[in-house]
Amino acid sequence: MHFVGLVAGLVALYAGAEWLVRGAARLASALGVRPLVIGLTVVGFATSMPEVVVSGLAAARGQTDTALGNIVGSCIANSGLILALAALLSPMKFDLALLKREGPIMVGVSMAVWGLAWTERYTRWQGALLLAGLVVFVRFSLRWARQETPAVEAEYKRFETEHHLLSRHPHVRQVVLIVAGLGLLVAGGHLLVVSAVALARRWGVAEIVIAATLVAVGTSLPELATSIVAAARRQTDICVGNIVGSNIFNLLGVLGVSAALHPIPVAAAVRNFEVAWMLGFAAATALVLRSGHRVSRPEGGLLLAAYAVFLFFLFR
Repeated sequence: MHFVGLVAGLVALYAGAEWLVRGAARLASALGVRPLVIGLTVVGFATSMPEVVVSGLAAARGQTDTALGNIVGSCIANSGLILALAALLSPMKFDLALLKREGPIMVGVSMAVWGLAWTERYTRWQGALLLAGLVVFVRFSLRWARQETPAVEAEYKRFETEHHLLSRHPHVRQVVLIVAGLGLLVAGGHLLVVSAVALARRWGVAEIVIAATLVAVGTSLPELATSIVAAARRQTDICVGNIVGSNIFNLLGVLGVSAALHPIPVAAAVRNFEVAWMLGFAAATALVLRSGHRVSRPEGGLLLAAYAVFLFFLFR
């Protein structure tokens, strides 16, 4: 029954994120927001809402290992699983100039989170600091977005048109979708947290291990779906931008919210393994992004192999 609850929670999270993305994106479009800005902010944040809800609920319940494991595991899965699978499906050449800045920012934020882990606890004031960093990041991202080429803008508009995310008229239906999506996210997040903790105890596995694998991959399903579809359609700027942006949002936004709700202890073993692996994947992703504005199949294969090694040592 706990496994059924886990699956049901994942389904509710995915459906909730989909409804939230559609409602929020259409409402923003009706209010005159540019497709590129919608893609970088509204869609990007909405696809990361499962991580916010699951880690936030877990932190509020005092299940801090689940909260931290989901955040770190999602970042690792974004690079080692989602980006890898997308590159294996279709080698990606991207033109999004914003990625030149976001890659180093992702590494810098990952280093900051790893550095804060040496204090043995993510405190409330550190959470507030991370959230302030998110506000600064979004502000500069919107400024940098104005410098993107018309081709990038057109790619985002085409993607959002194909997914019916644009609308000229605000409708009550969009507000209903947003509210319903948030409701499903909360319900699914609660079910997922309860089921994951119960399964971890039943199987005799540490909560952070379950959170960094099953829970993290589950909450990353919206990013996985968006990235795979974008890669298949060769809309590579959206695919890569979604992954890098999600990692930054996870560390600044999700960890910030979770730590602000409840201080999160960081054991030395977690700092030296899970958090260190997250930093390593961030650095590897940034290096891949700087290698000629493309992610090749061999690079995707290496990232996937590294993810397999991570799983092997995690469960060993």
